[in-house]
Amino acid sequence: MSIRETSPPSTVAAGDTVRRLGLACAASGVFGVLAGATTLAYPPAVPDDQWSYPFPVGVQWAIGVALAVTHALTLAGFLGVLAADPHRRSRAAIVGLWVVVLGYAVLSICELISAAIGAEANSSSAAVNLGSAFGVASLLTAAGSVVAGVVIVRRNVWHGLGRWMVLASGVVMILLVTPAIISGDLVLRMLALTLWSLTFIPLGRAISTSARGE
Repeated sequence: MSIRETSPPSTVAAGDTVRRLGLACAASGVFGVLAGATTLAYPPAVPDDQWSYPFPVGVQWAIGVALAVTHALTLAGFLGVLAADPHRRSRAAIVGLWVVVLGYAVLSICELISAAIGAEANSSSAAVNLGSAFGVASLLTAAGSVVAGVVIVRRNVWHGLGRWMVLASGVVMILLVTPAIISGDLVLRMLALTLWSLTFIPLGRAISTSARGE
């Protein structure tokens, strides 16, 4: 007679949680790509010096809420990285990942505020202050991702593309997204943000597959 080994319920539940966090991360990447495509395809409805450009204020509300949810899903993905532990409890990586989580929490809040100030001019104090908050939040996500990503790559626990995606998300933010935002060119900004969003799809898969022990 054979005895079938089964995992403890707590282990199964933890694996299911990590898998869901991975799916959330991948979904955030898909939503980010869709948001970029929508922004590029939308015919300008307001002056280009208005915060909501190219969207009218009502559409900006919907976009802002959608992006807040998207960042929250990415945040969930990085909680999944913490739980999956490809960094093998490296203190530097853990600190870096929590900095990333903080950054995405701030980005989510910023997107909701962005939805509320759509009618403001880009030169208004509200828009300038919000732009600064976006910059700080982006810096947190980038710096934390680079620190944690270097550790994850060196630990070599994950294999394939997903192993590089925490690091890649930070590098893309620093080298592509930040200069594109500074340039003020909408097309460059959306292309850079789309590439950034794409990093979360293989990252989400890596998180999910780690829950199955692959």
